[in-house]
Parts: sequence; structure tokens; C-alpha cells
Amino acid sequence: MKHIFGPVPSRRFGLSLGIDIIPNKVCTLDCIYCQIGKTTDLTLQRRPYVAVKPVITELKKILKPTLPPIASLSPCLSSGEAGAPLGREPKRVERIDCLTFSGCGEPTLNSNIGKMIFEIKKISNIPIVVITNGTLFYKKDVRKDLLDADIVAPSLDAVLNFKKINRPHKKLQINKIVNGISEFKKIFKGKLWLEVLIVKNFNDSPKELKSLKKAIKKINPDKIHLNTVVRPPSEMYAKMLDWKKLISIRNYFGKKCKIISYNKQHDAKSNKKNISKYILEVLKRRPMQVKDIQVVIGIDKKTILKELWLLERKKIVSHNNNWWTLNQVKIKR
Repeated sequence: MKHIFGPVPSRRFGLSLGIDIIPNKVCTLDCIYCQIGKTTDLTLQRRPYVAVKPVITELKKILKPTLPPIASLSPCLSSGEAGAPLGREPKRVERIDCLTFSGCGEPTLNSNIGKMIFEIKKISNIPIVVITNGTLFYKKDVRKDLLDADIVAPSLDAVLNFKKINRPHKKLQINKIVNGISEFKKIFKGKLWLEVLIVKNFNDSPKELKSLKKAIKKINPDKIHLNTVVRPPSEMYAKMLDWKKLISIRNYFGKKCKIISYNKQHDAKSNKKNISKYILEVLKRRPMQVKDIQVVIGIDKKTILKELWLLERKKIVSHNNNWWTLNQVKIKR
């Protein structure tokens, strides 16, 4: 399958079948925390990157009563979603909770997304989700294209530090983005779930949080999903926020707010078998030194080295001059 991936177990949406309709890293932003890497094509121009017919054809094959083997897992998941273990093909399933437009770029840049949603509704009653950065909602055609979706999940990470954390296209303005999402919410009959991702020392100050809260109030989302950096970021200085501070921010945002990121430090320390999985996930992105792995997964150096040596003995990883690399071999589980 070229455009369909998963199903992916998602903390927000259940068992989600992904639809990827944008080439890798074509986006309106170049976020410092992005797990996919740096944006290679920073644009606001909507184009028919993927035609409607191939997407519908693939979905028809998968949505048959007797399902064929499901498409491979995409590495381009939202930072708040969980994926299958590395090196393992997802199992055949008889249940899909939602169909999710997400993937390796900003889905609303595909000018065919509205037609795709319309055609999908003809062949399936499974809820349609659109995960988006929300930057193009100031455009009327984008707002119109998403009206038939069941859940739209835009993101809003900062107001004052928008340019520092999201590194937007030069023509994007945060006020236009907030107004656009707000206008969409007024006419949208489905659910709007707003994601806010907090990066330590970037958008966690009282002044920034106050500005965010004001913008969130204007948007009036049905839910607020609070997140932080839990996967290897585009820039290594983009760091996870302390769990207690995350809880404090959740309380500040109010009853609609729910933390969707997991406490990786707590989880990894309480469940030792997950440490190797975290390390492999990190090294899948790029070679790293132990100190860099520590920053990402929050585990002590001794424990990380012990796991790395075990993985090296299995020929899954290798190291040279303190740099650890994931070998190009199939990882058995």
C-alpha cells in the first residue's frame, strides 16, 4: 500500500488506519520538535499531490469484510501517538476505529482532501479524523474541505514564541491562524480537538501560557490535548517538559484539558523491557551518543549502556567512537 498505513494504536483515536496524502516533509511549518525531521519543502501552496482514485482504491481493498494483510506502519506518526514495535508488521485486525489523515506532511496542503473525505463517506461509515497543524484554516477552501470530517485535530503550540518553536513559512501569522481555527469551529458540526505541545523553556512560561489560554478560549475546542516531546525531535535542544509541570499546565487550562503524552521516564523505569524499544526508536532516526539518548528517554547512563551492549551482542546496533548506530537488519521480537 502506497498511501494507507497501520492500523496504529492511538491514545486519542483508538485503532487508527492512516491515510498519507503528502510527500515526506512537505509542510507549512518546520517545528523544532518534529519527529519526522526537518521540513524539506516549506510552502503554503495547495496542490493535488495525490489523486483521489488511488486512495479510494486502496481503502476499498482494506475495508472489505475479509481483510487482506494491512499496510506497513508509517514512521510518520503524530508525536502523541503510539506505534507497533520496531521491525514487526502490524497484525490483521477485524476492527478499525477511525480513518486518519496524517502522515509525513501537512494533509491540508493536498487540494484533493475534501474530495477524498467525500468519497470515503460513500464507502465507509468509519469516523474520519484529520490531524493538522491548523495553519491553513484562514483559507475558506480549507475550512470547506474539512466540514465532512468527524473529528478535526489541529495544533496550537505557542502565540508569543510561535516563530521560535514552529518556524513557520514567512507569510504565516499566528493571529490569522487562531482566527481561522476559530471560524472553522463555528461552522463545524463534528468534534474539534486541539493539541498543544509544550517544549521545555520555549512555551512553558507563565506569559506564554496566558497567551495560549486566551487563544484557546477564542477557539473553544471540544477537547484540549496536552503533549510534550516524547519522540526523537528534529532539534536535540527540544526537550521534554517535566511531568509535574505538565500536570500543572493541564490544571491551568481547565476541565477540557487532558494529557496525551505518556510519562516516558516513569514508564521506562517501571517497565525495564521497554528500554531497548525506546533506544531503538531513538537510533532509528539518527546515530547518537549515550548522552543524547539520555536526554530523549530520561534513563541513567549505566542502564542505557547495558542495553546497548546487549543489542550490540545481537548485532542490532553497533558503535564507533562513542556513536551508536542502528544496523540495517530485521529486528526479531
